[in-house]
Amino acid sequence: MLEMRNGSWRLFQFRGITVWLHWSWLVVAGIFFVLPGTIFSENIFVGIFTYLGLFGIVLIHEFGHALACRSVGGKADTIMLWPLGGIAFVQPPQRPGAVLWSIAAGPLVNVVLLPILFGLYLLAAFLIPTTPEGIPTTILGSNLIEIVYWLNSINLVLLIFNMLPIYPLDGGQILQAILWFFIGRSRSLQITSAIGLVCAIVGGILALMSGRTWLFIIAIFVGWQAYNGYRVSQIMAQQENQYRFDPWNRR
Repeated sequence: MLEMRNGSWRLFQFRGITVWLHWSWLVVAGIFFVLPGTIFSENIFVGIFTYLGLFGIVLIHEFGHALACRSVGGKADTIMLWPLGGIAFVQPPQRPGAVLWSIAAGPLVNVVLLPILFGLYLLAAFLIPTTPEGIPTTILGSNLIEIVYWLNSINLVLLIFNMLPIYPLDGGQILQAILWFFIGRSRSLQITSAIGLVCAIVGGILALMSGRTWLFIIAIFVGWQAYNGYRVSQIMAQQENQYRFDPWNRR
């Protein structure tokens, strides 16, 4: 039975990790299926299975984060799926190596999926009968090839986008963990969150100018998270300075 909490539904639990689905995910899914000119609205069969495949790719990605975090002694027991993807609530040990592995494991899942999905596409193209012109002879065969094609494309786009060095995307967090080795935790977070904030502002302006509403929403999310990251970095810097001058935390 689905359990609703804070606007989310509890889907299932695997290895102590509970997966929740936010209600807005269903709303956005409905919008995609009624918007003209998308793969979801043009072919309902292809649209449904492609969207379910996207759901699975995002879910496996987040489990990569969660299980990697646990492997280094961290805590990870919740995954939230919502319109902009998924969030694995991870608390790795506060060491740069542990944080780096916990973040990098998610994109590595997409890397592993690349040859798998491409292999499925080649297999489908080989097994499904086609005309001399290369057109599948059945609607079902055509739909299956199209589904696998779109899942290949979606996985690749998600990997490329997520690896951009923009905080809070995985690429930005990986950059922050690497810089942590050299310039410390607070300074690395300050630099990467500042980069994320600048990119969000520029991206938001470009999205407005081009009329891309969805990209503008993503820019708002990235900017807000980057701003929060910058504020946290300032607090961390103050705490580090306080400890440096007063290691016993005397008042």
